[in-house]
Amino acid sequence: SSVVMEIGLVIILSTFLSFIVRLIKQPLIPAYIIAGVILGPVFLGIIKDPVAVRALSELGISFLLFVTGLEININNLKHIGPVVTLGGILQIILVYLIGFYISLLLGFTQFGSIILGLVLALSSTMVVVKLLSDSEQINTLHGRIILGILLVQDLAVFLAIPILATLGNFSIPLLLSILLKVFSMLVLAFILGKYLFPRLFSFAARLDELLFLSSITVLFIFTSLSYLLEFSIVIGAFIAGVTLSALPYHHDVKGRVNPLKSFFATLFFVS
Repeated sequence: SSVVMEIGLVIILSTFLSFIVRLIKQPLIPAYIIAGVILGPVFLGIIKDPVAVRALSELGISFLLFVTGLEININNLKHIGPVVTLGGILQIILVYLIGFYISLLLGFTQFGSIILGLVLALSSTMVVVKLLSDSEQINTLHGRIILGILLVQDLAVFLAIPILATLGNFSIPLLLSILLKVFSMLVLAFILGKYLFPRLFSFAARLDELLFLSSITVLFIFTSLSYLLEFSIVIGAFIAGVTLSALPYHHDVKGRVNPLKSFFATLFFVS
């Protein structure tokens, strides 16, 4: 009951603050963050079970990236592939180098400068996707390019974290194993999306509730697989969405998942 009351307070305060930020024509994300600061240990300290809220917020990440994947036409991503790849790599390298050398000039250690350079070079996928989604710009040309660059950045994170964690004994096999895991997930998604999901969802589409449950199941299969492979659940959720986006029922799936996405995404930003 304590968790239910805490979630209730989160939603009530978030709604109240959302009206205020909309009156001054701002996006809703600042309202959620302010609500979290007020209810958290910094001010009122009302939230007593941050672990439960954090767990629910991870569902927000999953649903938001899942719905984003549903909105993406994979054929559209193919056309901007070279631009996204080159642009993403150049952006990461240039911003990283600037952040790294400025950090050294400010007196940080070499390792600290590496970390700060990476932090500056990488964007928040959740924040950017939420803003694009709220303004209905996901499927615009610039929206697809931005999303593609975000995915390049996420891949860079997957490569960078294990490398930094094993900086003293880094090896090429370690890097190859990470790339192999990513490739395996993509191959599995392709096989399931091409041969299994069309038949499965053709049957499930006869009943709305079964269609909803089937889509959520696919989401949790890929997020669980991503977790087991020691990746962020973000990549698994997005791959799940993109895999289902090729099905003729993806608009129906999106319509049923959208309310859950909004609810859990709110908890994410508050947490």
